[in-house]
Amino acid sequence: MNLQTIEPEKIKELIADLEAESNEDKLASYKPYPKQAEFHEAGAKHRERLLMAGNQLGKTLAGAFETAMHLTGRYPEWWKGKRFDCSIMAWAGGDRGTTVRDTVQAKLVGPADAIGTGTIPKDALLELVPAHGVSGLLDTIRVRHVSGGVSTLGFKTYESGREKWQGTTLQFVWLDEEPPFEIYSEALTRTNIGNNPVILTFTPLLGVSETVRRFLHDPSPDRHVSQMTIDDVKHYSPEEKARIIASYAEHELRPGRKAFRLWALAGCSGMRRISFWSIRLSVRRIGPESVGSILVGRTMPRSVSCGGTAISTSSTWFARCGLKSRHRSNIAKRCGIGTWNGPGRMTDATKP
Repeated sequence: MNLQTIEPEKIKELIADLEAESNEDKLASYKPYPKQAEFHEAGAKHRERLLMAGNQLGKTLAGAFETAMHLTGRYPEWWKGKRFDCSIMAWAGGDRGTTVRDTVQAKLVGPADAIGTGTIPKDALLELVPAHGVSGLLDTIRVRHVSGGVSTLGFKTYESGREKWQGTTLQFVWLDEEPPFEIYSEALTRTNIGNNPVILTFTPLLGVSETVRRFLHDPSPDRHVSQMTIDDVKHYSPEEKARIIASYAEHELRPGRKAFRLWALAGCSGMRRISFWSIRLSVRRIGPESVGSILVGRTMPRSVSCGGTAISTSSTWFARCGLKSRHRSNIAKRCGIGTWNGPGRMTDATKP
């Protein structure tokens, strides 16, 4: 074809057609970052998987691409994770209807004005069944599988309650954003037959919740967690990364951008915010009788301010969250980090 003989308008049309074809089969060109690939590959051995990452780093996208692969059976040559050779029944969920519509659903099928531009190829989408109550939200989609069968995916919300997550046998569940533990438990129950996978993709904004604790503190051959930081992605330039990091307050970044190992948890009688994978992590208020909140990481600050009180220690840092004095020594003792001698003074502090 001699482009010089083609009218400019025709060339524009050809380019538009090529771009449309690319947008309608994004699955064919998916190339994960190493941490995303690690998460996918772990599916070959681990039933429960968590991709924990900061905002806008690609965790939801990874979940959407894997879901699309299982629904269609279209696995790339590089794929080493879990495979389904036939059509499946699956659910994908998020916290509320609008969130599911704007994130999970949009990633999978595309926005309302561009259906077929998500991670599921347009030619595989057979039916879109609308939900009631939230404008634009889908209840179910049906997807052509390469085996000749038809996969079904239902969209669910956490706010609908545990009862809405009961009763159905599934082959796959994707939970985007952190679920209440009772919802996660139901997802596991739905996939028990066949020991089928449940994947989670979220930023741990609820602190060390029961769901997070299950992955970080309760090791099992069934579970795997992948932690992705801003240093693990390439869609931000060094300048953009610096700008994003600079947008956080100094005390939120002081513990460092690398992943922490949370080795002890307790409650906090006040509210505070800390740095965790370059994101803002909110530690919930759960009462002064609970054990104090401790975070120990590879990179530790010389001091941390909490509730106006600066606490400093060479090997461990302890955040006093407005706890009454009679609780402090008990907190330190129960957490095994030493003896609390007042603000800024810890003795016998030991590394985990």
